[in-house]
Amino acid sequence: MRGLRRPESGPLVGLLALGLLFEILSGGNFLTFPQLSALAALSASLGMVALGVTLLMISGEFDLSVSQTFALAPIVMGRLMTDLDWPAAAALGLALAAVLLVGLINGLLTTLARIPSLIVTLGMLFAVTSLNRILAGGYPVQLYGLESPLIRFMGEDVPATPVGAPFLWMLSAAAILWFVLERIGYGNWTRAAGHAGGSVARAMGVPVARVKLTNFALCAGLAGLAGCLQLADFGSSGVSSGENYNLLAIVAVVMGGTSLFGVRGTILGTLLGTLILGALKTGLILVGTRGEYYTGLIGVLLLVVALINARAESIRRGGGNSS
Repeated sequence: MRGLRRPESGPLVGLLALGLLFEILSGGNFLTFPQLSALAALSASLGMVALGVTLLMISGEFDLSVSQTFALAPIVMGRLMTDLDWPAAAALGLALAAVLLVGLINGLLTTLARIPSLIVTLGMLFAVTSLNRILAGGYPVQLYGLESPLIRFMGEDVPATPVGAPFLWMLSAAAILWFVLERIGYGNWTRAAGHAGGSVARAMGVPVARVKLTNFALCAGLAGLAGCLQLADFGSSGVSSGENYNLLAIVAVVMGGTSLFGVRGTILGTLLGTLILGALKTGLILVGTRGEYYTGLIGVLLLVVALINARAESIRRGGGNSS
């Protein structure tokens, strides 16, 4: 019974119910190799982005620019490899350095200039979108014909399984972040930074600005890595890659039990929230539902979960005693 009280129990039940529903509606075709492969591919990229967003939201901040940092890294990596014949490792390193810089700028403007992160990252969203269009030149970058052990390591399918390497990269990142959040002091610092704007944490000696700056950089870095993994998997990437991931990542994180008000959140919950979104999309396609319904259902789910989240927060703060 104690397990049912964990924040991950709700999204886990929701994922199982969704899987059962689509398995029935599809006549037993949902839990098949092709559908699970599609689910893993959809979940891998969004999940990697959502992991970084989780850590950032727990520390009390948001990043609306991750959809474009997701696109920036593979564009930089692809251009360096195709136009300048850079080796894959060097191109990947510079691409990740570029998105880490974006994250650091977001963090510096938020922590030092004290501009709300929603405003900072919204501005960065537009700035990086313009940069991506300039770098891409109106065409997607393509790696077709370029052989590299690193590219294969990043994007190949795992034999005899429905998942590819990007899904395993996501699980590895989740395991590391879970350990950071749950088992070492930095996790406590991250939660403390999200409480009451970090004022209490500062009084206790927690380096709040440094923690938030690190989480901004980590969030952007994971989004960029997700984009590069997708490039390695599909062989091409462009400005529209990761479109709406900034919003979908927040949906996945909130559905997974992370509070909109900071402090509370889990890595496992985020993974489950991501799988719910992936299952919803693959299931709707499988049963022949028009694509427009997917966006609407996500909106409804977000509103419902946000209401539950706000109610739980009110009760936690002692505001739920009124009848």
